[in-house]
This record gives sequence, structure tokens and C-alpha cells, in this order.
Amino acid sequence: MKKLLTLLSLTLSMTAFAAPQGNVEDSAEMKVIARVIKPLKVESTGDLDFGDIIQGASANASSGYKITGEIGQLITVTIDNNVTLTNRSDSNDTIEVGIQYKDLPNTIAASGTSLVAINGILNTANDQGLGVYEGTLTARVQYQ
Repeated sequence: MKKLLTLLSLTLSMTAFAAPQGNVEDSAEMKVIARVIKPLKVESTGDLDFGDIIQGASANASSGYKITGEIGQLITVTIDNNVTLTNRSDSNDTIEVGIQYKDLPNTIAASGTSLVAINGILNTANDQGLGVYEGTLTARVQYQ
């Protein structure tokens, strides 16, 4: 048993302190690169204002969004397809506005600005509550 423990002890010490012959360290480098670009900015070009509408009538209104950012960068634009307008006098009285847009931009144009044209379609019921209705349409833009 004593011989076995001695042999085991010698084997462990030779293994622990013996490095392989010709063991050489190696390394590699890589470049680390970052490009800082302009932040995106999106702003309304005006309100989508239908003006005065007679009960039971329909109306159209147009406006848009202006997007500025880094020229040529890919973007994603998201806009809701409808907006709920709520009567200021009665929060239970609402009107749905259909939103139309065409050819949403997918890059920032060479001018540094891309435009989105918006058209809204509003239909009122014959018994639509009288008053001023308001809602919000949000455009979301992000770099891809």
C-alpha cells in the first residue's frame, strides 16, 4: 500500500509540473470599429384636421410626417391604420378614422429627409353626437 501511495504521489507531481515540450503562446488581433450617425427625428407636418362636418357626412383630410436622419440608412416606419377620436364632451362618443399611407420610406433620402403622406377618412353617423372630437396618430421610426 505504501508503494502504491508513493507511486501515485510521484505520478501526480510529474504531471502537475511537467509542461509539454515546445508549448508556445499564440495570439490574434481584430479591429474594433464604430460609426456614429445622426439620431432619427420624426415630426408632424401639421394636424390631420377635418374641420366642421355635418352629421351623416364623410370627410377626408391630409397631412404627413417628416423624418430626418443619416443619409442612406435603412429605416422602419410604423403607423396605425386607424385612430379613435373621442368627443371632448362625452368620452363614450367616438368616431373611427381610417388612415391611409402609401409607399412608406425604407431609407433616409439623399437630402437627409424622407416624407410620409397621410390621408384620413372619417364617416359620421346620422345621429353622431355633436361636439369636438380628438385623437392621436403616432408614427414610429427606427433604424434597421
